[in-house]
Amino acid sequence: MKRFLIAVFSGLVWLNFCLVPSLQASSGKEGASFLDIPVGAGPAALGSAYTALATDAYAPTWNPGGLGFLKGNEMSGQHLSYLDSINDEYFSIVHPLAEPSGSATHSGIGFSMQYLTSGDIPQTDGSDNSLGQFSSHWGSYNVSYGRSLNESLSLGLTGKWINAEIADVSANAFAVDLGGLYKFNERLNLAATLTNMGSKLTFLSSSDSLPLAAHLGFAYELNTDWTVTTEGVFPQNGLNSFHIGAQWQPLEAISLRLGYKTDTLSGLSALAGFTAGIGIHAWGQEFAYAWSPYGDLGNAQYFSVIIHFGAAQENRRNLIQYKAIKIHRTARQEDDPDDQQLSELLSDEPVHMAQTEHPIKPNPSLHERVRPDMRQ
Repeated sequence: MKRFLIAVFSGLVWLNFCLVPSLQASSGKEGASFLDIPVGAGPAALGSAYTALATDAYAPTWNPGGLGFLKGNEMSGQHLSYLDSINDEYFSIVHPLAEPSGSATHSGIGFSMQYLTSGDIPQTDGSDNSLGQFSSHWGSYNVSYGRSLNESLSLGLTGKWINAEIADVSANAFAVDLGGLYKFNERLNLAATLTNMGSKLTFLSSSDSLPLAAHLGFAYELNTDWTVTTEGVFPQNGLNSFHIGAQWQPLEAISLRLGYKTDTLSGLSALAGFTAGIGIHAWGQEFAYAWSPYGDLGNAQYFSVIIHFGAAQENRRNLIQYKAIKIHRTARQEDDPDDQQLSELLSDEPVHMAQTEHPIKPNPSLHERVRPDMRQ
């Protein structure tokens, strides 16, 4: 069975590689290119190398396979101040499904939406006479499902309805994303996705293909403070690109992120590939910011949040367990040197102070516990 599951994931990777030559050979215009804009301040700060890390509220967009590894209910929201007057909004919510007791598999569902608006755009005729203003918007509304086939491999898919409107002309398209996430070990994740496979986006008599692309990535946790992630992107139109990111968490409440991507360098300086950001972790939630420069075009500013429902209860439960272990170990430390060392590691206070708070009562011998009138 394990070999079969690995073969399934390998098949998805193989599908990506098989499609790369045909994607590169394709030509023509691309519709709904807003789908290529990274979502989430955390992923954006990591250079958009997030496919192998998406086991949270961003999984529906980055890799639906990550829904099989959800830890709880989560919700995310983003505001992106993009170039000029363009704004991009994002929202998602994910929920792990209940499984039979003792089941080795897990599954999750998610909903997400991405909505981009251009603001007011001046409209003129052929003689450059003003005709007022018009606006446009682009939206993607998605439903996702993912399932882990064992403790290491999870597969998923996302169905998309894409709607666009320019002035009084609208268009619709439908697409599917496929994703897989494989946990090679506790530190290394491998991932593969195939995104935006679907119908063309048609305005009147003009039809454009969706931004079909294959993604291959991995993420490696160097230690408890450092994580590095990389990703290769093979689009239907345009050149292949490489993304890389690193996260350093010097404190439990702060994550510093830095990334670089090559798909934003066309016609711009090398500095346009850099990304940076910060994550603030408080009460089990994350508040994040990311900055992405585009040379003379301006800078993109990301603001996002991930809300983990039940995080407060989990933290409180962990604190109760921590205190119980500390008290239990303190009560046994005089009899067992190993327990005393473990107690010192668990405690934020010196061992002798813990002993003062919880005095140890001597354990009476069996002879002392026998009633005096029964002793012989």
